[in-house]
Amino acid sequence: MRTDRKIVFFDIDGTIFELEKGTPDSTREALRLLKEQGHIPVLCTGRPMPSLFPEILDLGFPGIIGGAGSYIAYEGKVIRNMILNHELVKRTVPRMEAIDCSVVLEGPEYLSYRGEGKALHFYRVLGRLHREYPDRVKEMEPETDEACKISARLGDPEAFNAMIPELQKDFSVVRYQSFPFVEMMPAGINKADGIRVLIEYLKIPRTNTYAFGDGPNDLEMLQYVQYGTAMGNSEESVLKTAKYKTEGIWEDGIYLGLKRYGLI
Repeated sequence: MRTDRKIVFFDIDGTIFELEKGTPDSTREALRLLKEQGHIPVLCTGRPMPSLFPEILDLGFPGIIGGAGSYIAYEGKVIRNMILNHELVKRTVPRMEAIDCSVVLEGPEYLSYRGEGKALHFYRVLGRLHREYPDRVKEMEPETDEACKISARLGDPEAFNAMIPELQKDFSVVRYQSFPFVEMMPAGINKADGIRVLIEYLKIPRTNTYAFGDGPNDLEMLQYVQYGTAMGNSEESVLKTAKYKTEGIWEDGIYLGLKRYGLI
């Protein structure tokens, strides 16, 4: 592999794609030019594989880091596919539901949730899966469902905050600022760890790594790569932490960012 080849990691939601709006034309052009220059674009998302809609996959990423680092694939070869321990899920879900969390178990083949609960109302991605890809969703069965992460809308954020120290023994916990939402991956797993595994597999030096993101689950990723870039529409914690910044998703942020780096 060329020693000057760069690898660029892209978050999905709020970075290259928005539900009901899609992907900016300038981002599509930027990705085309990036590949034309011989560099490697990689999806690096909290979404598990069932939540990757055709219009996202059709953008042509050779690499995918999904489930916030729990799943890694390159050119069709699966490198990592981590599943949460069933006993851990079985004891965690009831505790979260007891404090009014609307829980979704996100796995490599399907997402599961309580049909009688509020999850379908809160999760727009889940709603689209339910309408268009019903084989990718099911009624939750915590004892047997295969999940790479747990997501939840928090009904009582303060009660959940009190649980975090104990949860962190088993999970990487990511809280959002802009709305009461949490993502929980296996302990030690995040987007940065997924990047570490992939660049070691591809033998690409860390000095050749770039990333773009906008949310709190992007923080480790943006700090780990050589050039971590916050979108202009990022949450405040991301804008404060990232070393580099670009314009927002609909202000040609990806195109302009890659242009400044000389990658396109």
